[in-house]
Amino acid sequence: MENIYLLGLIAGVCTALGAVFLFIKKQWTDRSLAIFLGLAAGVMVAVVVFDMLPSALLCDYRGAIAGVFGGILLLLFLDRCILQRFSAADSLIGLGYLIMLGIALHDLPEGMAIALGNEMKARTGMVIALGIGVHNIPEGMAIAAPLIMGGMKKTRIFIQILLLGLITPLGTIIGRAAVVSMPQFLPFLLGFASGIMIYLVLFQLWPQARFKNRKSRWWGFLAGILIIFTATFI
Repeated sequence: MENIYLLGLIAGVCTALGAVFLFIKKQWTDRSLAIFLGLAAGVMVAVVVFDMLPSALLCDYRGAIAGVFGGILLLLFLDRCILQRFSAADSLIGLGYLIMLGIALHDLPEGMAIALGNEMKARTGMVIALGIGVHNIPEGMAIAAPLIMGGMKKTRIFIQILLLGLITPLGTIIGRAAVVSMPQFLPFLLGFASGIMIYLVLFQLWPQARFKNRKSRWWGFLAGILIIFTATFI
C-alpha cells in the first residue's frame, strides 16, 4: 500500500522537474514566453477535455457542472480582487500565481484519482500516476515561465513549485481515505478544477500569449495537447 503513496509523491515532484527544465534556458524573448503560455493553455485544455470533465460528468453530471461554475466564479473573484492589484510590470507574477492556484486545485483530485485507480487494480493506479507525472512537467514549466519573466528568483520559484508538488501525494492520501466514506465528492472537485482551468485559458493564458506573439502561441498550444493526449491514450 505504501507504493501508491510513493507514486503520488513522484508524480507531484515532476511539477518541480518542469521548472528545472525551464531554468536551463538562459535567454528569454516574447516568442519564447508565447510558446510556453500556449503550452500551458494546451495542457489545461487537454486535461479538461480528455480526462477531468468526462470522468466527472459520467459519475455525477450535476456535481460536475456545479463544480465548473464554482471554479469559474472563484477565479473571476480572484482576478478582480487580487490580480488587478498588481502593477503592469508585475502582472506576470500575478498570472504565475493564478496558474499555480489552478494547478494546485486540480492536483488534489488527480492525487485522489491515483488512489481510486489503485483500488480497482494496482496497475491502473500506476498508469494514472505515470500519466499525471508526465503532464505535471509542462505544468511546472507553465507556472515558472511567467514568474521568471516577472523577475522572481529561480530559487524561490523552485521551492514554491516543489511545495506545490506535495499536493498530489496529499490527494493520494485523501483519496485512499475517501474510497469508502465519500467518493461522491470527486466529481465536484474535478469539475471545480476544470472551471478554474477553463477560466485561466480563456481570460489569462491565451490573451497573454497573443500579446507576446500571436503565431508562436499555437505551437505551444498544439504541443501541450499532444503531450496530454499521448499520456492519456497511449
